[in-house]
Amino acid sequence: MPREKQKRGRRAEKSKRKREDEEAEPDSPKRQRTANEEENQVIAGADYIPLDTRDNEQEQEQEQGHGQEQEDDTPFYGLLDTEEQEYFSKASQTLELNSFEDDDDKRLFIESVYEEAKGKELKIACSQSCSRLMEKLIGMSTPVQVKALFEKFTGHFLHLVQHRFASHCCECLFIRAAPIVTSEIEKPKDKKKKVKLTNNEDGDMEQEGSQTQKSATDLFLGVISELQGNWGYLLTESFASHTIRVLLLILAGEPLADQSNARVLASRKKENLDSITVATQSEQSVRENREVPVEFNKTLKKMITDLSAGLNSTYLQALATHPVGSPVLQVVLSIELGHIGKEKIKDTNSVFRRLIPDDTLETKEEGVDFLNGLFYDPVGSRLLETIVRVAPGKFFKTFYKQIVRERIGSLARNEIASYVVIKVLERVSKEDLQSAIESILPEIPSLVQRSRLNVIKTLIDRSTVRGADTTSLAKALESAYGDDSVVRLRTLLLGVDTENQTTEDTTKPKASASPQHLHGSLLAQSMLQAPGALTLMIQSGFIAAPSETIMEIAKHSTASRALQEALKCSKSNTQFRRQFLPRFYGQMSELALDSSGSHVADALWNATTDLIFIKQRLAQELENNESALRDSFLGRAVWRNWSMDLYKRKRGEWMSRAKGQDSTMSASTADLSAAPAKSKLDLARARYAARAEQQEKPDSREQGSRGKKQTMSAPNDLLKAQ
Repeated sequence: MPREKQKRGRRAEKSKRKREDEEAEPDSPKRQRTANEEENQVIAGADYIPLDTRDNEQEQEQEQGHGQEQEDDTPFYGLLDTEEQEYFSKASQTLELNSFEDDDDKRLFIESVYEEAKGKELKIACSQSCSRLMEKLIGMSTPVQVKALFEKFTGHFLHLVQHRFASHCCECLFIRAAPIVTSEIEKPKDKKKKVKLTNNEDGDMEQEGSQTQKSATDLFLGVISELQGNWGYLLTESFASHTIRVLLLILAGEPLADQSNARVLASRKKENLDSITVATQSEQSVRENREVPVEFNKTLKKMITDLSAGLNSTYLQALATHPVGSPVLQVVLSIELGHIGKEKIKDTNSVFRRLIPDDTLETKEEGVDFLNGLFYDPVGSRLLETIVRVAPGKFFKTFYKQIVRERIGSLARNEIASYVVIKVLERVSKEDLQSAIESILPEIPSLVQRSRLNVIKTLIDRSTVRGADTTSLAKALESAYGDDSVVRLRTLLLGVDTENQTTEDTTKPKASASPQHLHGSLLAQSMLQAPGALTLMIQSGFIAAPSETIMEIAKHSTASRALQEALKCSKSNTQFRRQFLPRFYGQMSELALDSSGSHVADALWNATTDLIFIKQRLAQELENNESALRDSFLGRAVWRNWSMDLYKRKRGEWMSRAKGQDSTMSASTADLSAAPAKSKLDLARARYAARAEQQEKPDSREQGSRGKKQTMSAPNDLLKAQ
């Protein structure tokens, strides 16, 4: 008979002590095994293992009696079976490929998917794999389909907005339905009453349209009524908070695709669906301020009042640093101060006054300590940026005078507080900006050493706008980067120091761009846009740099942007371009075949507009390497942008275009290969019209004879084309 397996040594003693400790602690949170479970233990050698050894009725009564487990009121909408999941997964792939013959084919496919999803909308929205299909469908649906789906979700929004997957579907549905509200407002009332009647197969009359559907305004108001009374915990709920932000912006008529609002709408981890992005950005009302009905304004004020009801200053200040609740608070403050009106700041019951009580800045009360703490908090600093951006001028002046002005240098040195300083610099006057530059100058060497260039870039940009003096700033940057212009250029754009590099490292281009490269390139572009010594610092580096360094910069994904900015044609840099552009002789083919260098090659076309002899030399290099360029996708793009087909066949017309004098010439004449869809007859007509426009007006004696020649040559061209 086999012996029973037993543990020996320290492991057995350890497990024995653990069992004794559990028996000695009757209040242990671990659930004790019941007598029924002991009877149903898995016996060695048994023929089966029970799937559930728990006595449900007995334990449910016991748990209800002792209050060990609360009842979960979240509804369960069911699961899709295997065939349904397979169908919807294939439909999602089809929509992602978007390989439809025409719009009608796409419309019929979407209608068939909706027909298959009838009665399963809630299951799909809560499905991990199929919720993405729902988002894609919403982005491609018609207004009637969107409102029909909206009605399917009505009555379930309180649970859907808290669901991990369905919350994204709700958010996408709200964004897609926002333009429909504006279109219904702009639509005349008489058009709303029109109903199209058609005969179906049975001879009955049916109505086509959305006459039986609710308006989009009523649908949104229904969502607010469903969520009303639950704002307190939804503010800090990880999934519902995103939906609340969208609802606030929709009710206020704010742009949903605006860059300033994109940061508070979704986190960086959210999946970006191209179909949704295209659908939303194509709507003008999503990218700009939208007209909203009067009911939205009333509902918005009531919603903000309900959100802040029962929230005292202490809770709001704690919410300011909450990673989930702070973005919602940012939207509330931006709408309260920017949309509802600046007079809202005087209301003692407003969210702004509860967060920052009146006259606390001048009297140095606890409000100052609260604001000082937000500077260095990763979450609270974003709320402080919003306050600086939307606060009234009187409050901002007091805030800058009492808190920021004396310590702006130390704040600019901090990694987190520097972003608040950037927002402050965007609002200060010319005099305050000049004093801020003098205060930040001692910190510039340390900022350059740690590659924190955002504040320096903002100083240059605002000085260009305000007309402030940047001489001292240019001297500080020159001292921080060194006197050698080539080393300064490489350190700024490539993030390397040539003094500590070998020759092999210098000639090898960077494989990937880092944030350091990006910030350096952006700073160089701002310096090139600023007049005076800042521009000369970058231009002198380009002129003094060897050809290897120029090509390394041109092939770098971010550094090449600064080179393109330096090549922009203007009267102020004519002398620089005359000296610098010959450095690209012999490099055009290499540039055209590189992913980043091809953009520099395109920029050289506009950079040589007033230097036609340089443009001819570069075009000849492209023609000499025609076979290599035509074998490359990037090379063909450069060939087309330089109109090289026209250069080979009709040099005179190319010269006119190269000088910028041929703006009226049609695209088919400029490049014969650029418009293959046109017929030969259309091309002949275009050539005839172009020649007629280019010819000078003849005098009265030659006008008749020249007119006869032109009328005789035109039919010949048409006959040849035919």
